Amino acid sequence: MWLNEFSIEWKEAAIVGISSVIIYVALILYSRLIGPRSFSQLTAFDFAVTVALGAIVGATSTGAAPLLNGIIALSLLFLLRWLVARSRRLGLSKLVDNAPILILREGRIIPENMQKAKMTEADLRQSLRKKGVSGFMNVKAVVMERDGSVSVIISDAPIDTDILLDVDGKELIEQEERKTE
Repeated sequence: MWLNEFSIEWKEAAIVGISSVIIYVALILYSRLIGPRSFSQLTAFDFAVTVALGAIVGATSTGAAPLLNGIIALSLLFLLRWLVARSRRLGLSKLVDNAPILILREGRIIPENMQKAKMTEADLRQSLRKKGVSGFMNVKAVVMERDGSVSVIISDAPIDTDILLDVDGKELIEQEERKTE
């Protein structure tokens, strides 16, 4: 009786196989057209789109969704992904991306920015250890990037504030730099 759960008609198997190949080729083509950022440096928005793409590919390749529906859905998601990428270049990234947040400066944690970043001190310590940092006082600045990664600036030289142009909290570094001049 339970063997019936594993049975499949040859015609159905052929449709699943052909659909899988076609949706896979479409995914590759769209990824090449949109560019490498389709699956790299994922922000929360990019990650959500990637999960949706996976769901479409999975549903289409298993036959749960018709092939044409899958192709149309992939086309629309990649079109929307392209439009979002264009809007980012036009300065509209605030609509879909989180702003980078300064969470530590000159060895001092900025508690309100840690809350904004939804980051704990344990998370921060882990990130610093992974970067080979031996102590808070060795760090000029830590930024939670828009993709959720952590950037650590270790330097005795003043920070060029242009590198912090879009960072929430950059004025704290600018104030610090003015004090040292």
